[in-house]
Amino acid sequence: MAKAAFNVSELNNYIKKLISMDYILRDITITGEVTNVNIHNNGNIYFSLKDKFARIDAMASQDDVNVELLDGVNVMARGTVTYYERSGRIFLYATEIKLDGKGNLYQRYLKLKEKLSNEGLFDASHKKKIKKYPSSIGLITSTSGAAIKDVVNLFRKRNKTCDIYIFPSLVQGDAASCNLISGVKYFNEVNIVDTIIIARGGGSFEDLFVFNDEKLAREIFVSKIPVISAVGHEIDYTICDFVSDLRAATPTNAAELATISEDEILSQLSKKLSDLNNLMERRISYSHLKLLNLYKNISLKNQVHKINFMTRDLIYRETLLNNSMKKILQAYGYELQKKRFYLQNFKLNKSKEIENYSYRLKNISVKLNSKISKNRESLDFNKKFLNYYFNSQIKDKFDKFKNYEKFILNYDLEERLKNEKERLNFLNIRLNSAYDKINKVEIFTEDGLEINSAKNAKIGEIISLKFKDGSVKSKVQKVEMRD
Repeated sequence: MAKAAFNVSELNNYIKKLISMDYILRDITITGEVTNVNIHNNGNIYFSLKDKFARIDAMASQDDVNVELLDGVNVMARGTVTYYERSGRIFLYATEIKLDGKGNLYQRYLKLKEKLSNEGLFDASHKKKIKKYPSSIGLITSTSGAAIKDVVNLFRKRNKTCDIYIFPSLVQGDAASCNLISGVKYFNEVNIVDTIIIARGGGSFEDLFVFNDEKLAREIFVSKIPVISAVGHEIDYTICDFVSDLRAATPTNAAELATISEDEILSQLSKKLSDLNNLMERRISYSHLKLLNLYKNISLKNQVHKINFMTRDLIYRETLLNNSMKKILQAYGYELQKKRFYLQNFKLNKSKEIENYSYRLKNISVKLNSKISKNRESLDFNKKFLNYYFNSQIKDKFDKFKNYEKFILNYDLEERLKNEKERLNFLNIRLNSAYDKINKVEIFTEDGLEINSAKNAKIGEIISLKFKDGSVKSKVQKVEMRD
């Protein structure tokens, strides 16, 4: 006859009774790493214990736990293994928990790390810059370990010019932290190195715990020389790594970070040389371009252009000056004509003074016409002479004329008009002849330049002929020169 089947609750109840009857499981101590810590509001702490191959859930009352449970801490938990029927789970109800071996050290490590971090010893603002081209390196390590050989060999391969000073030190044990502190102090006192390297090969957490010393961390922090920490392997972290100015994954990596290889130096120098050559070529090209521009500015072609421009400017100014002189002469001519008409209205008797004045006025007109003709060849001299002549001579004559006019008005005009009528007619004829000589024809080109000679006229050119009573424009069709 077949056995009766169990339901789930019956099976779980049976398993619970079997577990509760085992005397080993009633009081058992388990070591393992804490994980999945969860502190509940009901006063219980739920967590798991694990090793490399398995895991078991655990629970404890907060009143029974005297240590701080954190993920990654190794503990020894004493309690009872029970079976929870509803979910079919086996878990450990711990009544006593202690830190175990590495777990205790790890707890100290975490507390010290938090303390120093809060004080600012790990802040990046306190990190000192590692010298890029050091002349000497201070190495604090064990002389019997493999790390020193690897580091020294790599130094020699990368840079033979950099000196290495070794401070022998223990890197494991109770006295190791004092040796490491002494090494940092020594290099700061003698001040002969640019960088300090604290190096040690790989090891267990307990072996590397000497580098979690608080005094060593503070000595590294106050060091005036930059410190590189090269402790253990890449996955190992110590307080020394956090407080140092630079962390290296391995001792050989520290040698690479502390120095620059000769090949890199030569490569950088080659690059700088190339940059310098390029800069010099650009500067030379720029200077050459400036010289070309300067040469163009002072070239003969440019000077000829400037001379032509100045010549046109002088011609323009000469034209303006000639026009101004003509206006002045015209103004004086109008003034003379006005005086002549004034004398004609008064039928003055001929006298010796009038005759002398007419003769002198004729001479002045002749001299003026002669001076204008002669000075056409020299424009500058003509300008100075005419200004001087009109300002001194003609003005003076007009002043004398005005004084004389006042003088002759005092005579008996009626008597003198009868006697001098014939003389006045003769004087008018002479005066008209003199003005006809003064107001001769003037010839100008379309540009306003005066033509003083037939050789200056060009066939087909439009010229202007100016008379005293008007002007005429004409086109040159033929030019004949006299021998």
